[in-house]
Amino acid sequence: MGKFINILNIEKAFIFMNLLLKKYSFIFSISLSFPLFAFADQEFVEIKLDNWTAEINPRTLEVIGKMDEKSTSIATPVTENLGEYKNLLNSPNKTSWNYPEKNLNVEISKNKNQIIFKFTSSKSQTFEWPSTLQANISETNNSENIILPDGEGLLIPVTDPFWLVNFEKYNATNYSMQDQLTMPFFGNITDDNTVSYISDSSLNNTIKILKNKDTLFVQQEHVFRQKDNYAPYIVKINLDNKKNILAPAIHFRNNLIEKKEFITFKQKKDINPEIDKLYGALHAYIWGTGRTEQALDLLSSLGIKNLWIGYDEGKNDKYKVNKKFIEKAKKLCYLIGPYDTWENIQDPKTADTPLSIFPNAWPKAAIVNENGKKMPGFHNRGYEASSEYFARQKPINKDLYDRAEKFKSTGINSYFLDVDATGTVHDDYSEDHPMNTAKDMQNRITRLKHLRDMKFVLGSETAVYWAVPYLSFAHGNNAVFNNPHWTLARDKKAYGRWFPNERPEFFFKSILAPKDYEDTKYNPLYRIPLFQTVFHDSIITTDRWEIPITKFKNLKEKRLLIGLLYGVPSIWSLDIKQIKDYSKDLKKISAFFQTYHKKIGGVQLTKFSYLTEDKLVQQTQFGEIATATVNFSNRIYNNIPANSIEIFYIKENKKEIFTP
Repeated sequence: MGKFINILNIEKAFIFMNLLLKKYSFIFSISLSFPLFAFADQEFVEIKLDNWTAEINPRTLEVIGKMDEKSTSIATPVTENLGEYKNLLNSPNKTSWNYPEKNLNVEISKNKNQIIFKFTSSKSQTFEWPSTLQANISETNNSENIILPDGEGLLIPVTDPFWLVNFEKYNATNYSMQDQLTMPFFGNITDDNTVSYISDSSLNNTIKILKNKDTLFVQQEHVFRQKDNYAPYIVKINLDNKKNILAPAIHFRNNLIEKKEFITFKQKKDINPEIDKLYGALHAYIWGTGRTEQALDLLSSLGIKNLWIGYDEGKNDKYKVNKKFIEKAKKLCYLIGPYDTWENIQDPKTADTPLSIFPNAWPKAAIVNENGKKMPGFHNRGYEASSEYFARQKPINKDLYDRAEKFKSTGINSYFLDVDATGTVHDDYSEDHPMNTAKDMQNRITRLKHLRDMKFVLGSETAVYWAVPYLSFAHGNNAVFNNPHWTLARDKKAYGRWFPNERPEFFFKSILAPKDYEDTKYNPLYRIPLFQTVFHDSIITTDRWEIPITKFKNLKEKRLLIGLLYGVPSIWSLDIKQIKDYSKDLKKISAFFQTYHKKIGGVQLTKFSYLTEDKLVQQTQFGEIATATVNFSNRIYNNIPANSIEIFYIKENKKEIFTP
């Protein structure tokens, strides 16, 4: 492997070199341009961490990890021409060099058992690193599985024929880290180890799922942009000595805690005690007759003591949520709040929803693309609204906060703000309200903080990591690999129309999920609780609002079991007919979940394991409170019936079995 430079002993090397130069200066006076460290075959920088060693080749940025006398390929050589590296400097705390031809600087440091790579540039360019493409080194471990925080989390076997086809089939080979992954990391499981790759920021990063013959691998790409003042690109890497599929999530959680960017449910409850009502609560959006007091009476009669209720507003709605309805829901100890969005603006004369109308915003609040044209809104409805336009109002965000105050006057105790937490951030090239993606992200954080401080139990859509500190719940995080869903949902004949107005098929029509849909989104062999490992004691999440638990006839039981295994609630679309049709399910599920979730809600998910070789029996643990064991198979396992869950309450030494 050649010789190595050990940064821990480098000071001794410099002292020795200086002595040589002083004593034999006449020898070196002929040429002062010789390389400081030159080797015949390869050159490596060696960095020793707590229980492993990283060897970095400065010519190619290849990284090999060594642990227990075994080698693991961490980053394969960069394929593009980096040019000659220069200015190699070492100290006990960091190593650095640069590639003048590439206009790229490298700085490597360490924090306990984590090695940190920091890349900087003053040039607009794309840089691809790291890659898990199998190295051509016989003694390194082979890649087996990719760990990906797509929604809740995916575990992808790299040679699985199903995934070798479906990433390309559903055009899902490129993941924008900022809005298509909930957390900025990925992992690679090898024969013996788990390698975790954690980015310091999700902005301007792309995770590519590529194929080399019959094997998948990951390549991360970063774009240095002048618009961001060439913000640095930082990747932190851990090597663990066993196949721990939760390792990347655990390291990411620890990093958040270390940076004081992690807020627990307990801390959030100190700000707003109403958050406590989320424990044990199912989540439901109400339509038509679901907005009547009769619907509330029916829900209460089923023994539902905890419930989150959401509603939207349409100008043609026959049934509307009023103060009397809100007051009754609150007396039942339910949480209730409107669906709102600040993402879209439309012409007040033709707007299809009052939520897209803001005073004086049309059309000047529109985001302007780099080509000078306004950015079309969702489904080409109006325009995308610039967060910077509202941030520059005096007082700040006046139109937005005025609307929130108007909603608050109705007596609500919760609020759902769509989009703001999803990581969907934009550049705006408007001369009046320019911004980059980092500024858009900060504007959205400011808005979420304000709503939180209004004492709303605040939720948003598919919350990414930086939004979690300001939220109590999120709808959509439990979903994974959404591309098949977008395809199916666009087929209105199959999935359902946004009609009739009081009972849209889109929410109420129950259908059979196609096989591909089931296997990409709800196959327990591929799903893992990454998001819950990081955030179970910080936020409560559900599936997407347009995929209520009743949507797919052939997936209802499996989806319930996955949710219970991860300690998260189911989401429903309800009106009086739906409540009556599913009264037995609502009563049974709510009774079980209320007891279970009130014990494990706000408790860290500490373990996840497979109890059988076929991976169909899975177990989670929540601190020292409970274990949840789900038998996804069609046979009995240790007295757990097929397709059932067993909860073991540790302190009480009590078991409870639930079969959906």
